[in-house]
Amino acid sequence: MSTLYDVELNKVSALEAKPAAAKKASFLRKWGPAMVAIAGVIAVNGFLLGPSGGNVPDLTENHMNSRKLAEQRTNTIMEMDFDATADHKLFKSNSGFGSRNLSEENGGVMEYTRRRHRYLGEYTHVDVSDQFSNFGKWSTCVIYFLFWVFLMFPNWFLPIGRPGIAMGGGLSMVVWRFILEKTGHGPWFDAEKVIIMEPLFLLFGLMLTTIYLEKMERGGLFDKLRNSLDDPVNWKRSFKIMTMSTIGSAAVMNDSVVLIFSGVVVDLCVKNKVANSLPYLLSLATTANIGSALTMTGNPQNILIVSLAYDEIGWLEFASNMVLPVIAATIVNTIMMFVYYASELFPGSSGLFENCGIMFKGNRTPEMLAQEHAYYAREAAAKEAMGEDDVSDRGWTIWSKLQVVVVILFLICFALGLDVCVVSICAGAILMVMASYKRQHYDPKPDNTEYDAEGNPLPPK
Repeated sequence: MSTLYDVELNKVSALEAKPAAAKKASFLRKWGPAMVAIAGVIAVNGFLLGPSGGNVPDLTENHMNSRKLAEQRTNTIMEMDFDATADHKLFKSNSGFGSRNLSEENGGVMEYTRRRHRYLGEYTHVDVSDQFSNFGKWSTCVIYFLFWVFLMFPNWFLPIGRPGIAMGGGLSMVVWRFILEKTGHGPWFDAEKVIIMEPLFLLFGLMLTTIYLEKMERGGLFDKLRNSLDDPVNWKRSFKIMTMSTIGSAAVMNDSVVLIFSGVVVDLCVKNKVANSLPYLLSLATTANIGSALTMTGNPQNILIVSLAYDEIGWLEFASNMVLPVIAATIVNTIMMFVYYASELFPGSSGLFENCGIMFKGNRTPEMLAQEHAYYAREAAAKEAMGEDDVSDRGWTIWSKLQVVVVILFLICFALGLDVCVVSICAGAILMVMASYKRQHYDPKPDNTEYDAEGNPLPPK
């Protein structure tokens, strides 16, 4: 048989070969981790509480002392003399219960706690669920359940999206509570105290800060951070995304990090021709939730807890109490991600032990080497095509340096215990002014020239 005939035969065989069908995930691969997690939770609770659930451990001496001190302090607060008229004027003038940092002459922490209790009232601290009628309880449950269904399927009934559904659900519950009160099916209700302003102020300030950090400059701080996430090795790319998401969500807020970097992660997957982007998106989502638990500014729930707490909790104090749980959750999450998505993150690997060798000894499979060669070839071709127009590899401009300074001062103010809402709004306002000044005096003016059908510029009107 001639060589020419052999080549032609191989071409025909290659053309006739059908692409292999994608392997469907098995039931255990799809639902196994969730089933193991549920079984683990049931097993731990069964071990701790016993078969009947009554094996509740007794309180330790420290817990008993803490409870006793808390009761004494509560009784002291309730017995303090106060002037209702003066409190009313103070609350109206400050739109709240005043400064957190009272001097000893003004009563210190005890007076601050008393004011907070008087201002928030019993609505926040007393369970009134037993004061609803059966109709009130069931109707509230049905409304709550329906809005959760709408949140899970936002375009099922009306395509108004999750933000509109969340706002509509909150307003509907406020109105329904008012109706229940007037019809005698629910307890007294003060709608004014439902809205707690501190989480809203913090959300506004952090969103303002992150948006102007992102939009200020092409090739700036956020673009450099985006470029640092890319890597030719799949597991390293996933690890970088998890690290960035954990730190970023603790510093600014998990919602901002996920909103801004979801598109970045998808772009990285498209750039590297990744067949399954789910491991990388889950790396972003899971670590954003875990990292946000570290600080009071990590998510709105944390600032809500801090704003409703009797005692003032500092930013560093909150972080110091949460650092161990966050580290433990991060380690568990990383292990689960690398084990469950081992085939995507370690292509060509034969199993767990080889994965460990890849991570800790720098070993490479032939598939990983091919990915690295393709990555560097694409990078070289892209740099050659971009030429001088590529700004991503340029040094730090004055605007990028100013961004870093603002972020550092932003975190220092948090650590010093300054009000997180005021600090975040001030940082966002400073970045907004900087971005506006840069756009007006330094950025090239937009070209508004209009052209005719033949491509000739038209004279300005």
